[in-house]
Amino acid sequence: MIKYFLILLSFQAFSQSFAPEPGALGSTAIFKDSSAIIGWASNVAIVRGPMNILAPQNGDANYGLDSDATGAANGGVVVSLGDGGEAIATFENPIVNGIGPDFAIFENGFADHYMEFAFVEVSSDGINFFRFENTSEVPINQQIGNFSFSDCRYVNNLAGKYRVNYGTPFDLAELENETGLDVSNITHVKLIDVIGSIDPAVGSYDSFGNIINDPFPTEFESGGFDLDAIAVLNNTTNTISRKDNDLYGVYPNPFTTSISIVGLESNLDVEVIDVMGKVVFTGRTEFNRLNLNSLKSGIYWLVLSGASPIKIIKTE
Repeated sequence: MIKYFLILLSFQAFSQSFAPEPGALGSTAIFKDSSAIIGWASNVAIVRGPMNILAPQNGDANYGLDSDATGAANGGVVVSLGDGGEAIATFENPIVNGIGPDFAIFENGFADHYMEFAFVEVSSDGINFFRFENTSEVPINQQIGNFSFSDCRYVNNLAGKYRVNYGTPFDLAELENETGLDVSNITHVKLIDVIGSIDPAVGSYDSFGNIINDPFPTEFESGGFDLDAIAVLNNTTNTISRKDNDLYGVYPNPFTTSISIVGLESNLDVEVIDVMGKVVFTGRTEFNRLNLNSLKSGIYWLVLSGASPIKIIKTE
């Protein structure tokens, strides 16, 4: 009986609780060419960490330039942070808390489940930073080594969850009750490399006190988290109804089965595009209503003939 309980406890502790890899049902990955992306980080400042925190005399990571993390994700040009290194990004327009995730961070993992992590924090004044609550259920019975794999379903709210060309999304709604943070005016995003050693003397811990296991040591000039880009999904120039350009909107949003479109004529051609950039629905409105019950739960862009796209969210 005791043996059975211990097996059950182990299963619960490492239960692969979170979103899967890109392309799998339920994945939250944002493709680099997704129409959900409306901008990119315009400036990034790096503070390097050592290639190996256990041997700092061997020098800091030095691959890439600060500017390599600005602009669109391309998968090939990155800047490496080193163990415990930091990156602070700023933007042409502040990020805002809109519907769904508000920004996404791109790393350059060469395959699914090869993951180098970073903590993510945001600030609305450049001084006070607030960290997203994060979870790692990666087993710690054995150290993950160089070029070794885990499972992204063990991880939530750590940058680097997804492979190259796919961003990990973050939703400011999770931080809207933090005193001193204005989620309608996020000016800075900070990344802090996770030191993936399972040695408690040097390792990094998630928000619940679990030590985080990722490839360690990575004693190369490209050691630590490799920042490719930070994509903006909601900012001060983009609202749910794009009222600056089009006097129309969608109700309800989020929705479960159908939506109503207000402010435009009836019987319009419609496309719905997912966060991977794939057209998943084409049709025509009927008396300004559109039945989208066939869609899976998730984030989409509604594209109407002659109008700007609107971000919509389908729930069960």
